[in-house]
Amino acid sequence: MNRPQSVTVLAILQLISGIFSLLEGLFILLFPGIFGGLGAAFGGAKIGAAIGGFIGIFAAISFILGFLSLLLTWGLFQLKNWAWTGTLIVHIIATLVQIVRMFGRGGTAVNFLTLGFAVASIYYLQQPDVKQAFRVGFPFH
Repeated sequence: MNRPQSVTVLAILQLISGIFSLLEGLFILLFPGIFGGLGAAFGGAKIGAAIGGFIGIFAAISFILGFLSLLLTWGLFQLKNWAWTGTLIVHIIATLVQIVRMFGRGGTAVNFLTLGFAVASIYYLQQPDVKQAFRVGFPFH
């Protein structure tokens, strides 16, 4: 079966999401040294190390999500069933996380952009031609 245009749009959205996650990870990596140093200067070496460590963990999570998104992008372009399922799970979680973040911090442009990507991806995943291409749901065993 030929790949429907909706799947191509979905894969491109997933690719952009992956690139943003990787860039976010790189951006976050700039901060462990800065905030760790400030923590050490004002609170001691243990506090500085803890702050740097937590920021490093957030960077690692962003990198993992970015690489996962790139893997899902490949799977979507190849019409792999697991990519449809994985993309749906990732974007449902992303939608919930972004809604919580908006209420917790008042919302930022990045939250709205990420939420928009997640909602658009879920929308495309539910289109009949996309489900048929991935052989998902009844009657597409």
